Amino acid sequence: MKWRCDFHPGEEDRQGQADVPATRRRILWRFLSWLLVAGLLAACSGTNSLLPRTSIIGSRAAADPLAAAETYLRQYQPGPLPRVFQTTRIYDRHGNLIGETFDEGRRIWVGLNRISPYLIQATIATEDASFYVNPGIDPARIAGAAIQNLQEGEIVSGASTITMQLARNLFLGPEQRYDQSVDRKVLEAGLAQELTELYTKDEILEMYLNLLNYGQLAYGPEAAAQVYFGKSAADLTLAEATLLAGIPQQPANLNPYQNFDGAKNRQRTVLDLMVRHGYLSPAEADQVYAEPIHLAGDPGLAPNRAPHFVQYVLEELDARFGPGFARRAGFNVYTSLDLEMQELAQQIVAEKVAALAPQYDLSNGALVALKPGSAEILAMVGSADFYNEAIAGQVNVTISLRQPGSAIKPLLYAAALEENLISPASVLWDVPVTYTVGLPTALAGSGAFAVTDPIYRPRNYDNRFHGPVTARMALANSYNVPTVKLLDRLGVPNLLEWARAMGVHSLNRDSSWYGLSLTLGGGEVTLLDLTTAFHTLANGGFYQPPQAILTVTDSRGRVVEDLAPPAPQPVLSPATAFLVTDILSDNAARTPMFGANSPLRLSRPAAAKTGTTSDWRDNWTVGYTRYLVAGVWAGNSDGRPMRNASGITGAAPIWHEFMEAVLARPELWDTLEAPPDPAAWTFQPPPDVVQLPDCPPGMACRQGGEYFSRAWLELVGEEGPLADSVERVPAAPIYVQQGGETRLAAFCRLEGALERTLLRMPGTLPGQDAEDGSGWLAVEGQEGSGAASMRQEQLQVVAWALRQGAPVNLGPCDRLQELVPAALALDRETEDAGMRVLVDLAGATEADPGAPDLATAVELAAIGQLAGGASPGGPYNLVGPVVHNWACPGQYVMGQVVDANGAPVAGVRIRMEDPWGNIAETTSKSGPGDYGQFDFPIYGAGPQDLILTVLDAAGNPVSPPIVIPHKKDAESDTPCHHVVLRGG
Repeated sequence: MKWRCDFHPGEEDRQGQADVPATRRRILWRFLSWLLVAGLLAACSGTNSLLPRTSIIGSRAAADPLAAAETYLRQYQPGPLPRVFQTTRIYDRHGNLIGETFDEGRRIWVGLNRISPYLIQATIATEDASFYVNPGIDPARIAGAAIQNLQEGEIVSGASTITMQLARNLFLGPEQRYDQSVDRKVLEAGLAQELTELYTKDEILEMYLNLLNYGQLAYGPEAAAQVYFGKSAADLTLAEATLLAGIPQQPANLNPYQNFDGAKNRQRTVLDLMVRHGYLSPAEADQVYAEPIHLAGDPGLAPNRAPHFVQYVLEELDARFGPGFARRAGFNVYTSLDLEMQELAQQIVAEKVAALAPQYDLSNGALVALKPGSAEILAMVGSADFYNEAIAGQVNVTISLRQPGSAIKPLLYAAALEENLISPASVLWDVPVTYTVGLPTALAGSGAFAVTDPIYRPRNYDNRFHGPVTARMALANSYNVPTVKLLDRLGVPNLLEWARAMGVHSLNRDSSWYGLSLTLGGGEVTLLDLTTAFHTLANGGFYQPPQAILTVTDSRGRVVEDLAPPAPQPVLSPATAFLVTDILSDNAARTPMFGANSPLRLSRPAAAKTGTTSDWRDNWTVGYTRYLVAGVWAGNSDGRPMRNASGITGAAPIWHEFMEAVLARPELWDTLEAPPDPAAWTFQPPPDVVQLPDCPPGMACRQGGEYFSRAWLELVGEEGPLADSVERVPAAPIYVQQGGETRLAAFCRLEGALERTLLRMPGTLPGQDAEDGSGWLAVEGQEGSGAASMRQEQLQVVAWALRQGAPVNLGPCDRLQELVPAALALDRETEDAGMRVLVDLAGATEADPGAPDLATAVELAAIGQLAGGASPGGPYNLVGPVVHNWACPGQYVMGQVVDANGAPVAGVRIRMEDPWGNIAETTSKSGPGDYGQFDFPIYGAGPQDLILTVLDAAGNPVSPPIVIPHKKDAESDTPCHHVVLRGG
């Protein structure tokens, strides 16, 4: 048998290097060399004259054997760190193993007290019987090996002690280890002697055993015992220990899983050596050899019971310790995960996605749960099936960028409440609005848009407008239009700052990249980030980053890093956090949109918000109780639109079932630190909020009274909590007669009339509704385009009141003659033609006006008589380049007329002339689907320039000639040409 006792990984592949062709001359030389080595070593072992002690290694490297081995390997065997690679294990918060990882191989470093004495005895008997008494070398054994090698005609015995083998692999490079020269042997012996003086025998044996290669990627006794027998090294039987002790001679060839007979033959040799050195009697050895060996079957890595979370933890460890370090450091990582809750979440996501798939064409889902007060991650499900390649199951959607839809709205309302822009009872007007907005940076200059300042008209999910609504109702029902208006007031940069402070760090672009649609989910975020922001709300306004790792220990159980939760950072006042929570948990408030028994309603008080992208690509539901926060995403990994799935139908059922499943398991309440008393789950108002009965007229308000922050009440002072939305003014009722019916529409200010509590027009200051000299209501603190936008908002309020009715003060009665036609002209409706508007002077002094007194009512001019074409109010110009394409039913010049604020304008005269003097004229349309649009057919087939001109009522040009090339070059060689004309 060829000599083989070192333990360098992969060394078995170099077996042939020990075989040297035998010739008499070379064997004689080797014999003499070995005798020389034996003599030198004998001299060294008995005197200090030849090799000074510690002359190579120096002083002791470390107090701990593992640390010493690591230090030497870093110095002499450079490579990935740590050099002593070990298996890293990851546990949940209760100590349940949820995953493990290794790099080069499996190893768990253990002390001798955790290794079976049988394995220690078998190893010593096999490798170095005099280990505990020799000085690290054994000259007599070397001399004997020299004689044996001479007799065999080849190297069959190396005579290396355990300490010499350890020295060889700690200090010598791969090439030196296989060098059979006298110099190498003397060096190895000297190093062994130094190790013996620096370390105890137990420390040397601990290093030696833990560095041994036992095959099957198992290094050290603990990993070997687990791999081959499924037990700890401390629990090995004598038969198992003697089988393991023989493997390191040839780890690849003696692997019991691959060569069991070879391993048994080697076990026989080990047992014979134990008999020779007095550890066993021959009969005992025979009995042990006859004992059946039961291999456990290599379990491989422990089952990954939370695959996305484990990967997330490893990435956090890489960020903390450096790439790859933690995977080979032998760490025991104790995490925040609750395995029972995790497996519950995984099951629910998989089952609900499978159940929803047929109806909604939905194939994937994700969920993350946090513990309020610490933001510890209790569950993280990155996909419906980690192993399903068809849904890209290994992608962790909880940390992937997705558009959140309306799920981000609570962050806007929190910011607005914190800045005292609104209270929950503030009235927001859900009426049409048009914005002229600059393109985001990512789109500007791309050539994809003909107009550099496109028109943006937000719409609600139900495609309806709802008139005056409180901020509570707007958020609870997820109305888009008032929310966009609120963002316009707050400002996109401001919202980004608040969102990031609350935890949404994935909104990491410059504010110029985002637009007003940001509050409807126009920016991409991660589920973990958004759930963290909701945790800020659940945590009384205090931000804490999500925490996955609690403690990291080394393989000996010593703490490497104890990651206490970072101190909470105050972001919102407790009042703001509570107000948003109270709105999101108000089931009555959200009933108009979601119904009374939606999936957002739990058996315990819960605040929740859904989100849906406009093209059905992403569904969200994020919400919380006092003791658990959870966020859910549902959709398709490839971005494919679902089939009409919204946040309430796609994601909310998953969120609901998970939350209720946790509530139904009292054993999980300990993790949540939740009391069994249902009353203790109620959201408690903090000291900085006050509940009052005040409610704006005509509004649906909170049952039991609305909550206001003390900061808001201090701001409004004596004006009262509704000062921004409500006023007391002397007002006369305004009635509308239409289609044989008479209805109360609104009120107008009239001196001497009865004082009434009415809704305030948007943008006006308390006590102010007088015109600014132009016939418009005064606009609070705004100039230029901001004032124009608010005036357009006021006209929309007038139009809403006339058509739908609202208890709002429309301003001075004597200005209605101008306001009413202008308001109804914004978005003409066919029913307006028969509308009569009356101011009831007799009813002006009555608290309940009832039916109007037609005898004393003052009638405005019939609206139908004012329906003539509008005249341009200023010069018109082309906005952006002409767009050439095939998007028309023939050959056409098509366009739209908009005013200075971007609102479409009907009744504007446009003329087109061709090169032959043919003239066509039209006016911009007033239909509900084509308001402000116009088109001209093109009759000539060849290349030509067409000239557009905008005309006033008298036919005079109010625009420069606008040249439209038709088939003049490659770009215009299309049948259709589109323009936008702005002016007025």
